[in-house]
Amino acid sequence: MADLGAAFGFYPQLNRRRQGNPADSANLPVDVLRGRLAGLLGLPADIANLLRSPSPTEMFGDVSYEAPAQFPYTTEKFLKDLPLAPTSRVGQVAGQAASFVPLNPMPAVRGVQKVGQVVGEELAATMLGQRPNSMMSKVVPQPLFAVAPEGLLATKTEPIESLLQTKPQAPVSDIGFYSATEQAALNLGRNKGTGQSFINDLMKAPDVKKEELQFTGLDEFLRDKPNVTKQEVQDFLANNRVDVQEVRLGEAAAEDPIGIAKRKEIFDKYEPQIQALYKDMDSYGYDTPREVLQSTDNRLRKLQEMRDAEADAYYVIPESTPTRYQKYQLAGGENYREILLTLPNKPMEASAAAELYYKNYKQKGGEPNWSELPVEAQQSIIDSMPSVVRNASDAPEYRSSHFNEPNILAHMRVNDRIDADGKKMLLVEEIQSDWHQAGRERGYKTKEGLEKWYNQNKLDDDPSFAELNSEQRSVIERNRDAGMGGDNAVPDAPFKDTWYQLALKRLTKYAAENGYERIGLTTGKQQAERFDLSKQLSRVGYRDGRLQGYDNDGALVMSKSVDPKELPDYVGKELGQKIAVNAEKDAEIRKALRQAIKDDLPEDQIDALRNQLNAIPEEYSGLDLQVGGEGMKKYYDEIYPKFLDKYGKKYGASVGETQITTGYARDASGIPAQRPSKETIRYLDITPQMKEGTSKGQPLFAATPLLPATSLLDEEKRKEITSLLE
Repeated sequence: MADLGAAFGFYPQLNRRRQGNPADSANLPVDVLRGRLAGLLGLPADIANLLRSPSPTEMFGDVSYEAPAQFPYTTEKFLKDLPLAPTSRVGQVAGQAASFVPLNPMPAVRGVQKVGQVVGEELAATMLGQRPNSMMSKVVPQPLFAVAPEGLLATKTEPIESLLQTKPQAPVSDIGFYSATEQAALNLGRNKGTGQSFINDLMKAPDVKKEELQFTGLDEFLRDKPNVTKQEVQDFLANNRVDVQEVRLGEAAAEDPIGIAKRKEIFDKYEPQIQALYKDMDSYGYDTPREVLQSTDNRLRKLQEMRDAEADAYYVIPESTPTRYQKYQLAGGENYREILLTLPNKPMEASAAAELYYKNYKQKGGEPNWSELPVEAQQSIIDSMPSVVRNASDAPEYRSSHFNEPNILAHMRVNDRIDADGKKMLLVEEIQSDWHQAGRERGYKTKEGLEKWYNQNKLDDDPSFAELNSEQRSVIERNRDAGMGGDNAVPDAPFKDTWYQLALKRLTKYAAENGYERIGLTTGKQQAERFDLSKQLSRVGYRDGRLQGYDNDGALVMSKSVDPKELPDYVGKELGQKIAVNAEKDAEIRKALRQAIKDDLPEDQIDALRNQLNAIPEEYSGLDLQVGGEGMKKYYDEIYPKFLDKYGKKYGASVGETQITTGYARDASGIPAQRPSKETIRYLDITPQMKEGTSKGQPLFAATPLLPATSLLDEEKRKEITSLLE
């Protein structure tokens, strides 16, 4: 110990490093030969792995790639596994150096990678203030704070990622949804690349769906682009979000306490003068001249008008928008509302709207085309456009027969209940999408659909669809929409098969943030009974495009012009289709009858046509009015509950059954029953986990169809899919 000194006595390994060991140099020739042999043996695997590794351009983000599997028998493996392994550090270094032969550069590449790793670790430590006296600290800016090495930095976690990086989050909308695609774009690893490489990256991220890329237009924006930056992708998504909004009918409008206080202040200011005039009027007797009475009354009215005008300038007490279908709900509910999920269209760009306005209303003949007008003339037309033109939508709008608002993706009718378990419940009386129901029956207006229709109807010498310009395509689309050989399709829209999932996710969020303990759901039987026309009408008729309905007393209660394709919206799918088919037959036979009379055909042929015409019913009653409701039962008994159950599992909830009170039934004489009636419904608990999870926002497009919501599937196919799901 004395020979070694105090330090080398406790740490003798340091003495060997300082003084060297004669045996190390004696074994160097063996170590070198061993290293050369390892390099030669590992050459094939090293070259194969090098070819499978990312190229330099890939490392800079131009191409999307995934790390491939590596071949195992490399130089490094043989250096470890060959016999006569070096026992000294000098021998290990010599063997590693000897393994680098001209044909095998991989050991050198790995050495450079190791140096880069060491430099990176030193840079990270210096930035975090852990190397205050190192040479790198002279050139690297030091942090304004210091964190002790104990605790967070003492573990082998990534210090820079944990301290210096915060994962960007996509903005959450007012109704609790965010774009998973935008979230992925904010966290892309590459800064630039091809359009396809960015699509590949985005599609690997959680909850990103192709449908969102389609309806934001990102897929078309990136397609075939050789060079795109991450910032361009982020900017495009921020400017082209699928912005689902909400309209609530029947909900008490939120009041502004500051505005109410200001309004009260103004009323209080005028109150003494108004009360003084009332006092004067009370003191007038029968002998008071008429002119005095009239003057006082005028002063009072003028003073009240001044008060109201001044108060309204500061604050108008909001009023709730009235609901439309309050009678279609189970008895016993409170606070009935109608919630509409809408997809607002972007206004057309001012220049595009002005060009359309100029072509349709200003260009009478002989005037130059829009592009030939001077800039000043174009701006003058833009400034003079009517507001209805200025606010024109950039895309076609869909309007249903049920509500006035455009582009309703789904509507929900809800009310408040206390169920048999004493839980406060948001009861869903109905969830429906008129837009997608019409789309399933009549199709959607898409570029592909328009091209298909054009190719089926164009003449042989007409240009191909690809040769048409935008104006020609617009004319063709208008003709198709007008029914000139078209298919009466509706504008294209997202959430074709998942609109009900979007609606139910929104309702759970709404229930969670408004103090409800459960969300309830009516059954298919309750839906079918509710919309059974036989309980409301005795008969309906349809002639010359006019639908008429008569109540049980025979009185006409409805008379409205209705397009045949909209009949299901008024009388249900089964009866609506039946009436439409008969109306088409009626029109054909009447046309043939007129032609037969004009051509003076034999009387027996004319009578035959008249008999066919008389056989077509003009009115429908009895069993025709009893809506089957099979589609409602499918949704309310299978599709909706299955989704709620799947959705609730991640929040510790599952679908169950409970009962609600629906008032007192009455007998034929009108006497109410002694006990209230009850209805069985389904429910999902709003758990604490659900409240916390939905408060952070939900991905807008992250939904998977449980059952294709399309009438194109026949009943046997539906049963097959349902059994597979079960």
